[in-house]
Amino acid sequence: MAADLWGDLLGAEAHLTADEVRWLSPLPLWIGILAGPVAFAIDLTASYALVQWVCASRQFSLLHLITLLAILVVMTGAWASWLALQRAREDLPDDGGWPRQRARFMAVLGLASSSLFLLAILANEVPRWVFDACR
Repeated sequence: MAADLWGDLLGAEAHLTADEVRWLSPLPLWIGILAGPVAFAIDLTASYALVQWVCASRQFSLLHLITLLAILVVMTGAWASWLALQRAREDLPDDGGWPRQRARFMAVLGLASSSLFLLAILANEVPRWVFDACR
């Protein structure tokens, strides 16, 4: 049986082009999925750690700058997921084990993750505009 199987696999053609291999590889897909949670965690941690220094120096714009950078990181992850979703064919299901199907699922998950954490980052920014943290 191994001899028959070896002959079939030896002549198999690749079903992915070089451009698809680049965008359907795990790196851009994982960037799309993890950019949101990482940016949210860094924004929350850095803002919490710097609040005493910001109150002492009265430079409130630093907290808003950190949030802006976190939003940019989330948008970069969403952009990577969007490009990967464009490379994955639309007629394939999201629940298969083939590379295009898996990439499509991960791209959709990356867009959902980016949307959720963008909302969380913006929700954390609202109290900074409304309340004074130094009182």
